[in-house]
Amino acid sequence: MIAFSTCWNSGRHTAGEEMLREIKTELEFDLIELGHGIRLSLMPGIQKMFDAGKVRFTSLHNFCPLPVEVMVASPDCYKFSAVSSEERERAVKQTFQTIDFAARLNAPFVVLHLGEVNMLPITDRLIALAKAGRYLSRKYVRLKIGAVQKRERIAPAYLQRVKDCLRRVIEHAASKKVRIALESRRGYEEIPTERELP
Repeated sequence: MIAFSTCWNSGRHTAGEEMLREIKTELEFDLIELGHGIRLSLMPGIQKMFDAGKVRFTSLHNFCPLPVEVMVASPDCYKFSAVSSEERERAVKQTFQTIDFAARLNAPFVVLHLGEVNMLPITDRLIALAKAGRYLSRKYVRLKIGAVQKRERIAPAYLQRVKDCLRRVIEHAASKKVRIALESRRGYEEIPTERELP
């Protein structure tokens, strides 16, 4: 199954119908993922196209629709890993809304970002060294080992917060017959790493 994401065009459309029509007619995709940049103003047109049987959705990318207080498309505006209980609660509630919308549109999946471990960003520095051919250098090895040790030391608290949130999210999703997909990310700071996947 191949679907096209509205991440490509949601930012330049003011009407949901036109956004979806562009993907269906110009690019000839039958299956669409609603991305995390879907604003509330696009929702009526999306619902109208769905109700008319003109579009099918494979998934919604959390948070969809975008929370009204968030001005730019950002799947990381609220994190399940956040230290703040208020932010985690907001992440869960907004995810419930995404799941409810997915159920209304017969989309079988909701894609989630889980958050990150709060540490100095290391990914781009390691990539730059590797691109320069220095992935075996002492500097690269020292940076990488230091990052791994730090993450291993502090990650358990972040992971526990994520698991606590996911229990509620999964329960809600199951009640709506929607499945949850966890997106693995490019950054070493982000959750989950390969070791953290079951």
